[in-house]
Amino acid sequence: MLWIIAHTEIFFPLLLAGLVLVVELGFRLRQASGNVDGERQSLIESARDELIVLLGLLLGFSLPMALPHYEHRNELMVDEANAIATVEERGQLLPEPFRGKILLSLREYVEARLQFDRAGTDGTASSASIERAHQIDKQILQETAALTQQTGNGLTPLFVQSLGAMRDLIEQRLAAEEKRVPSVIWMVHISISVLTSFVVGYSMRRRLFLTMLVLPLTVAIVLSLVGELDNPRTGFVREGQQSMQRLYLKMATPPAH
Repeated sequence: MLWIIAHTEIFFPLLLAGLVLVVELGFRLRQASGNVDGERQSLIESARDELIVLLGLLLGFSLPMALPHYEHRNELMVDEANAIATVEERGQLLPEPFRGKILLSLREYVEARLQFDRAGTDGTASSASIERAHQIDKQILQETAALTQQTGNGLTPLFVQSLGAMRDLIEQRLAAEEKRVPSVIWMVHISISVLTSFVVGYSMRRRLFLTMLVLPLTVAIVLSLVGELDNPRTGFVREGQQSMQRLYLKMATPPAH
């Protein structure tokens, strides 16, 4: 189910069509049950109104659940770009030939991180880009160790410190990617939406196209938006990569000696 939710182009029309069919089912069951007296009609409408209020509260709380995850992932993207920029600035102060080798590896590292962002839901490509980033990180550490042994540069501890901060952000971003709205909450939202749609259809005395469409369309829009925010690597709402792209373009310019 979570795979369908992550793909809005499938989830939205499927949910909309399903809820409209549930409204139609409730209406037809009402027609088949014969005449409903005024007291029963009042009870049905009361149940409908209460379910609509409950569904509105659930939808209202669903957005604050997904939005912080989306914002946190974007913040980590900017933090990683800043951490890499710090490593690059301190790497500029290192002596040759270590300086050139480390800066070249660092540019490859940024390219690997951009490939991770472009991989989307392709697990193979994501894993390959992460493995590539770890390999490049090890190469930079080896060059730094050789620098320490040969020259004992006083800037090396600061450089290693910034390198550690850059490395930690890989795991932080992976952990943020794994934060999702739990599947049980999705099941509750969809179940209450189905039940409310059925009662709405059952409460209708005659078929009204607008009444049949408003509730399913509203639910489908809100839940699809929640799915977009909860899965920023798929769909139409994506994580901003501008910071990392600007850094990559900046590092492509040959540094001044």
